[in-house]
Amino acid sequence: MGHTLDSIAKELGLSKTTVSRAISGKGRISEETRQKVNKYIKEINYRPSAVARSLAANRTFNVGLVVPADSALGEMPYFQTLMTGVCDRAMDYDYDVLILLADNDGITPLKHAVQNRKIDAVIVSRCERDSKVISFLKDSNIPYIVVGNPMDDKVLYVDHDNQGAAARMIETLIDKGITRMALIGGGENINVTHSRLQGFRVGFKNKGLKADESLIFLNMHKSARMDSVLREAISEGAECIVCMDDMLCNSVLNCLHNDGIAVPEDVKLCSFYDSNLLSTSKPSITSLYFDAKRLGSECLELLMRNLDGESVTNMVVTDFNIQMRDSTT
Repeated sequence: MGHTLDSIAKELGLSKTTVSRAISGKGRISEETRQKVNKYIKEINYRPSAVARSLAANRTFNVGLVVPADSALGEMPYFQTLMTGVCDRAMDYDYDVLILLADNDGITPLKHAVQNRKIDAVIVSRCERDSKVISFLKDSNIPYIVVGNPMDDKVLYVDHDNQGAAARMIETLIDKGITRMALIGGGENINVTHSRLQGFRVGFKNKGLKADESLIFLNMHKSARMDSVLREAISEGAECIVCMDDMLCNSVLNCLHNDGIAVPEDVKLCSFYDSNLLSTSKPSITSLYFDAKRLGSECLELLMRNLDGESVTNMVVTDFNIQMRDSTT
């Protein structure tokens, strides 16, 4: 027979309100009564329904994960891995994850979820400059956290050490005797682009050298200029094409292949981000490995602690691996 708040209240000779308060941990009841109820529900293996829990705790037990609607198919491995980390950790807190498509082009799904109280908190999976998503959340009085450094002291975030990792990669390449590099970067409206650009420059600086600014090309994600930019870089003597992420690297590899330019014989190639998008590449690509699943997990953990009123601070995950492969040999 299924147990209800009514049947538990009758069995223990208590009011339904008292039982509800004992289960939710909210409201004024004696510690003795709370323990009595919790001991009994453990014995009968009672789990309150999602609706009952929501009413008792004044929570939805849903967290919103904002994924940019304009994300290209090639970016999906990253968002999927991040999502896995968020969902796995959310289960530990008995939370469900609601996927919301929103970015600077439109935030209607996010507005709808927040204003209709469908979620208790929000994770923003991509950090854009002048973000409409973050601007809306700031005014909404709902706990939220951002993946990536929003360059804003008032916003809680978790991020990989993109700058430090990029710098180490460049230093490693310089140690191999590669000193003339072109950088193919993503959108200037995304904060991680600036972190990786800074890391590129710092890597040269740490080795007493200077990056060639004329060989830095940004906003290349949806660019029809890729072919001409690569030809320009190679004609200017670039020994290595450094790509800011796996998607750009995949595009560069295809362009070079189509132009009959061999990697690593004619030009070397590396990526500041590794994913299964590059796992079958020929040759295998030198890249930086970050644990995006862990990033998602840490994000959810920090957000839940914030939701419970705990004082939390930003986190930078410094773990990464430089994977030296055939494309830079």
